[in-house]
Amino acid sequence: MGGGDQKNVSINDKKKKNGSFKSIFMHADVLDWFFMAFGFFGAIGDGMMVPFVLFITSKIMNSVGSASGTSSSNFVHDVNKNAVVVLYMACASFFVCFLEGYCWTRTGERQAARMRVRYLKAVLRQEVSYFDLHVTSTTDVITSVSSDSLVIQDVLSDKVPNFLVNASRFLSSNIVAFALLWRLAIVGFPFMVLLVIPGYMYKRISMRLARKIREEYNQAGTIAEQAISSIRTVYSFVGESKTLAAFSNALEGSVKLGLKQGLAKGLAIGSNGVVYAIWSLIFYYGSIMVMYHGAKGGTVFVVGVTLAIGGLAFGTCFSNVRYFAEASVAGERIMEVIKRVPTIDSENMEGEIIEKVLGEVEFNNVEFVYPSRPESVILNDFCLKVPSGKTVALVGGSGSGKSTVVSLLQRFYDPIGGEILLDGVAIHKLQLKWLRSQMGLVSQEPALFATSIKENILFGREDATYEEIVDAAKASNAHNFISMLPQGYDTQVGERGIQMSGGQKQRIAIARAIVKMPKILLLDEATSALDSESERVVQEALDKAVVGRTTIIIAHRLSTIQNADIIAVVQNGKIMETGSHESLMQNDSSIYTSLVHLQHTKNDQDGDTLSIMNKHHISCRFLSRSSSFNSMTHGGGDVVNYNNVVEDVVNDIDHNTNKKKKKVKVPSFRRLLAMNAPEWKQVCLGCLSSVLFGAVQPISTFATGAVASVYFLNDRDEMKKQIRMYAFCFLGLALASIVFNMLEQYSFAYMGEYLTKRIRERMFSKILTFEVGWFDEDQNSTGVICSRLAKEANVVRSVVGDSLSLVVQTISAMVVTCTMGLIITWRLSIVMISVQPITIFCYYTRRVLLNNMSSKAIKAQDDSSKIAAEAVSNLRIITSFSSQNRILKMLEKAQQGPRHESIRQSWYAGIGLACSQSLIFCTRALNFWYGGKLVSQGYITKNQFFETIMIWISIGKVIADAASSMTNDLAKGSDAVRSVFAILDRYTKIKSDDLEGFRAEKLIGKIVFHDVHFSYPARPNVMVFQGFSIEIDAGKSTALVGESGSGKSTIIGLIERFYDPLKGIVTVDGRDIKTYNLRSLRKHIALVSQEPTLFGGTIRENIVYGAYDDKVDESEIIEASKAANAHDFISSLKDGYDTLCGDRGVQLSGGQKQRIAIARAILKNPEVLLLDEATSALDSQSEKLVQDALEKVMVGRTSVVVAHRLSTIQNCDLIAVLDKGIVVEKGTHSSLLSKGPSGAYYSLVSLQRRPNNIIADSCHEIN
Repeated sequence: MGGGDQKNVSINDKKKKNGSFKSIFMHADVLDWFFMAFGFFGAIGDGMMVPFVLFITSKIMNSVGSASGTSSSNFVHDVNKNAVVVLYMACASFFVCFLEGYCWTRTGERQAARMRVRYLKAVLRQEVSYFDLHVTSTTDVITSVSSDSLVIQDVLSDKVPNFLVNASRFLSSNIVAFALLWRLAIVGFPFMVLLVIPGYMYKRISMRLARKIREEYNQAGTIAEQAISSIRTVYSFVGESKTLAAFSNALEGSVKLGLKQGLAKGLAIGSNGVVYAIWSLIFYYGSIMVMYHGAKGGTVFVVGVTLAIGGLAFGTCFSNVRYFAEASVAGERIMEVIKRVPTIDSENMEGEIIEKVLGEVEFNNVEFVYPSRPESVILNDFCLKVPSGKTVALVGGSGSGKSTVVSLLQRFYDPIGGEILLDGVAIHKLQLKWLRSQMGLVSQEPALFATSIKENILFGREDATYEEIVDAAKASNAHNFISMLPQGYDTQVGERGIQMSGGQKQRIAIARAIVKMPKILLLDEATSALDSESERVVQEALDKAVVGRTTIIIAHRLSTIQNADIIAVVQNGKIMETGSHESLMQNDSSIYTSLVHLQHTKNDQDGDTLSIMNKHHISCRFLSRSSSFNSMTHGGGDVVNYNNVVEDVVNDIDHNTNKKKKKVKVPSFRRLLAMNAPEWKQVCLGCLSSVLFGAVQPISTFATGAVASVYFLNDRDEMKKQIRMYAFCFLGLALASIVFNMLEQYSFAYMGEYLTKRIRERMFSKILTFEVGWFDEDQNSTGVICSRLAKEANVVRSVVGDSLSLVVQTISAMVVTCTMGLIITWRLSIVMISVQPITIFCYYTRRVLLNNMSSKAIKAQDDSSKIAAEAVSNLRIITSFSSQNRILKMLEKAQQGPRHESIRQSWYAGIGLACSQSLIFCTRALNFWYGGKLVSQGYITKNQFFETIMIWISIGKVIADAASSMTNDLAKGSDAVRSVFAILDRYTKIKSDDLEGFRAEKLIGKIVFHDVHFSYPARPNVMVFQGFSIEIDAGKSTALVGESGSGKSTIIGLIERFYDPLKGIVTVDGRDIKTYNLRSLRKHIALVSQEPTLFGGTIRENIVYGAYDDKVDESEIIEASKAANAHDFISSLKDGYDTLCGDRGVQLSGGQKQRIAIARAILKNPEVLLLDEATSALDSQSEKLVQDALEKVMVGRTSVVVAHRLSTIQNCDLIAVLDKGIVVEKGTHSSLLSKGPSGAYYSLVSLQRRPNNIIADSCHEIN
């Protein structure tokens, strides 16, 4: 332990000292070093090309400028020769750019893939205590597998070559400048540093503002997240308008910060105009060099341009340093884990192997503390002997150390004192992998992987045959439901087994443990997620599985361990009592007896029955889902009968969806602008500023060309006069650039921020009208919707604001350029216009290619990230089953697709980059050659040649830059706009505020279901109800009982009209529920569900949420709290009713949250009360308080109670027993029990007691 810590400390120190740039390249093999060497050569060559082409340009300009006779053969020869040299440069450029593009992209992917495998392998090798101490959440590891590796891949594929190109360009630009005219270069060089400052300052300011905007939006995001994740609560309490108002207020802060960000952006982009001021100085000083030092005009001009290019390249270089720092830290983080040797090393093959394992386990004076909580002693002098082939059950309160025993036995941790023996050998002396292979673990939360059921069972033993898999599934009662699935054992279970119900997952996990054929079976709450029926069958399966094996069982439900050979009671880390169930129960004062008493769900009034009930009646807790997949298991036959109807419904839905998709296929830009109508003044000001700033670029290039021709004037006075004029012109352009940019960016930021706010409000408002079925779909999960609210509105803003400014700016630049070019010389302009598409395409390709590389890599690695996430989340299972290699094979398989994609991408990158750069030089050679030809033939003057060439050379880059920015924005934006309009244009299937609906002032409360057919929209093939009918009398309490998946919670969903039946009707007070105004109906109905939903805020705010408006007297709040048995505990809190509940009420216990939820329901004073498992998640003490509160509240109201604990509903006026969506029995508690063993209710009651009980006697006692 200590050694590991010291090691980490020393690593961290080293990291702080040198940041280890080497760690980026730590995963390169010989081939990668070859790729990097050639890539280095290519990038350096690419960087040198532009300065060298400018060097040739200076010669061409000098030839044109100093030609005395336009038809001079020397002049034509010079121009032609230099144009050919540019063509040679184009060929060289093709070669070096291909090397740059191909080699770096290829090696980046290779190294990142190798690193992911190494890293995940190292992570899976670490002992569990490492995660307790050093990993705050699985997100850390997932981040390293996905984000960190992508940071390094991005640096290798994009940032390193980019840095090399710009470093090479900076050096070669300065070399060319100094070689051509060192005096001028010395004057201009220091000012080039100024070009770096604006970008650097903007980055810092914008990052700070972006962080603040994120923090500010988080408040609104939290409101949205809480509302959407608790949508049933929001709907049932008619809280839509309150939630929307809170969301809207929370958005105000981010709008103000967005405006500041717009100003900062305008200032930063405008500050790039400082280059014009620098040119003003260089060109002025250059004229002195021409007049008094014999310098040539073309040389002076090119020195100015190369210095500017060098300065900008230096700025780009400088911006890449940050990425190297991030990649170094990421590389260091990954290498730290890869190099770490764990204290409990699963790779260590040393240690003994016992030839014949008997399975006797012994804990001798074991002491243990968790490394992350050294102050809390978990096991203290713990002694336990588990005889070979016997079953030992560990029972005790939460936190007593039961699960720790299982962790220590598998050597997830080592004890700090004492020792653990297997067949008399200390387990730390045994080979770790072998030791774990002798044990089969089934834990409380069944961990499945996103692969097929068969593959999941094979995690137990890789070489198991198909027959062995089926046998294991039969033994765990899983074979029947697996066989009924369309793909059987090849059915995909989904991420973390999400496609399966809790019970199904647990049975697959038990099959996985059984197929391992372990000598020791470890069951940690193995049946906690099952309903009574499944639990009984699985318990039988487990009873078979434990025969002949040493078994350690941990259970809270004491009914599951009564057949154990030995029951050991653990308290405060020690064994307090051991013995069989019967022997421990004989002692009335034993801890075990009191634990059985605690699980008693019967009220004290049953006095005489206690002695029998203590022994036999054990309550079962159920994880009730609104519709369990278990219904699939039971309703297979029904599904077939109903398939045709369902298919028709599904086809209709698909047809409508497709129609809708077609409708919003092309996002309407005009419609988005219309949403910005209130900001029309800012739009006009922004567009005007964009037009003016767009004109700055061509005017500056025209002035640059004019300056070049001025240098060739023979009259010095004229030269001075004109240079002075152009110098002031450049200063004016610098100032105009700053002013126009600030106006433009501020105006569009104003327009964009208010559009963002408006879209978020409208989207959220619309989402809060959708039926609950919409939220059940995977693509509409809470995380996805909140992400859409956060991101899509922002993307739409950039489509409208940024893209509009770019479009206006670019059109302005194009119009001014074309006008000026055609006026100056139409002949040369027409040729240059014809080659512009090639230039634009080349610049565009180069920019988009570089941007696309990293985004493609990110998409390709999604599967790897998922596998890593699952592996780390289920680390204990992987460690327990020694499945590290299986996970690595899955990762290797997941990376095959990305690898092939990457090879293709590398070729695209190489060829695309090579073609784009070389074609740019080819078009330049054509321009020079044709321009020189026109000058020699006297069609144009040298002034016109310079001005036209300069105007047209730069416009291609401007258009291409704008096009690539817009391509990125529009690619993201069109999806975002489509998604936004898909929400805004969607019609809800259940209108919550239908103006024509009947508004009830008061309800009597009679509810009738007549011939209802229903399936959940997310699972249309699984019928919950077929011809279901029931009457719920007004003012009476009706209890719904039955197995998981029988349709109990569905009834509550239909009464609240979260869903509509496919066929049949639900009536309230004799009127079809569909004819009511839904919000007005819900005001009369209150829901208290299994998991009470509280919102972030005070206790008072949460209780007041029950009232329709916020005008509630303090006395009403206190009265409601008293009725819910909540007032006493609230008053005892320091801040009383102003106590903050925390996110989802995390600051409060389950019982406290449930009582506040009941107070909220009471404040609503409903005529109909719906209780869905309202006490199932509570401990015995809390349950009693909450049950008392509920019984008070139910008086005189129509109450519908769903419960698994049958003791909680014995006093109800009517009990309806549901099975497979049908009412099989109904009556009072006593009348149903009187039916005897043939009755369904009687069976359920007996299931919640010890199975081998004499039912007749206990029923007599209960009655």
